[in-house]
Amino acid sequence: MNKNDLYDLVKDLITRDRFELEIIERKKQYNDLLSDEAIAYIIVDEYGRNPGNWVKVKDLIDGVNVSLIVTITNIEETKIRKNDRDLRLRKIKVEDETGECILTLWNEELDNYNDLKIGDRIKIINCFVRSNNFGIQLSLGKWGVMIKI
Repeated sequence: MNKNDLYDLVKDLITRDRFELEIIERKKQYNDLLSDEAIAYIIVDEYGRNPGNWVKVKDLIDGVNVSLIVTITNIEETKIRKNDRDLRLRKIKVEDETGECILTLWNEELDNYNDLKIGDRIKIINCFVRSNNFGIQLSLGKWGVMIKI
């Protein structure tokens, strides 16, 4: 794929100017060892738009970033955790044809995705996978994005 085709995969997430600037900055960082296309591919991958990163729930493993398409099956009430500051969180059960897991939204993410409802089908792009005593948990984190489909 050429640089323009790669940009088309992320044009809803990053401006063309920012994309080009990122390529220039990384070329310097890599001492011109990588082509524009290679760097563009890295950027697209970091935004979770690399088709190779799409997985099913049954294939989720701890410690990786992935993208997946799931359906919301349950939404818990928002909870407040008291620490140094109040942390808001909401657990959302999601599933695909291979299994189910929990998506946890924190603080501003609750505001950004406050229109979710049971039955919504969503793309979760570039989320982080954690495994804990309660099973597999997904977090959007700094680079994650959710889109209703």
